[in-house]
Amino acid sequence: MSSIPSHYDPCLEPAAASDDSIQRVHGRLLSDKPQPEPGGFAYGPLMLLGFMSGLILFCCIYLVHNRGGFDPLVYNGHIDPKAASGLPVELTVPEMIAKGQSLYSVTCIQCHGAAGLGQPGAFPPLAGSDWVNGSEERVVRVVLHGLKDPITVKGEQFTSSNKMPALANPPYTYKDTQISYVLTYVRQAFGNTSGPIMPAKVTEIRAASADRKSEWTQAELPAN
Repeated sequence: MSSIPSHYDPCLEPAAASDDSIQRVHGRLLSDKPQPEPGGFAYGPLMLLGFMSGLILFCCIYLVHNRGGFDPLVYNGHIDPKAASGLPVELTVPEMIAKGQSLYSVTCIQCHGAAGLGQPGAFPPLAGSDWVNGSEERVVRVVLHGLKDPITVKGEQFTSSNKMPALANPPYTYKDTQISYVLTYVRQAFGNTSGPIMPAKVTEIRAASADRKSEWTQAELPAN
């Protein structure tokens, strides 16, 4: 028989290993902290990336829809060409009436009333008034510079101590356009059917009566 020992020879003794050495090895293994597994990630950068991508996409879509071919002469529907030119914007008659109604409710309604009926003996009516429906020059002069009583309207005399104020002077200082609007409203409201008074007409009459420093009297104004 061969004298070479075999690995499976029961005569071989196992390597020396005591209980103490085995416990020491196990202790070191248990004390080691586990290493983080590869492939982990944070959510913050991904959220930021998604937000920035969405923002860039929105900007691109907006640019495509509003580029106008990058033509500097392209029409912009959001800009009123009249207002952009710096020139006075001329309103239509319905627009003038709407603005005039707003001005009336601030200044005129206190004396002439919401229905334009005035107050007997104190404030003359505007409804059916020959002053309102008559001469443009007369009614514009009254609003510009005011009116002293006594005056006769629809056959009734009014002698109130309260004068018709001059809307062109402080504290009102109405512009020509505002006087045009309020008179156009009055001539179309309360059953009146007279035509509008344009701002150019108010400007003309204001220039012609620029030297006037006091209220008018009925005798100084044209009858019609």
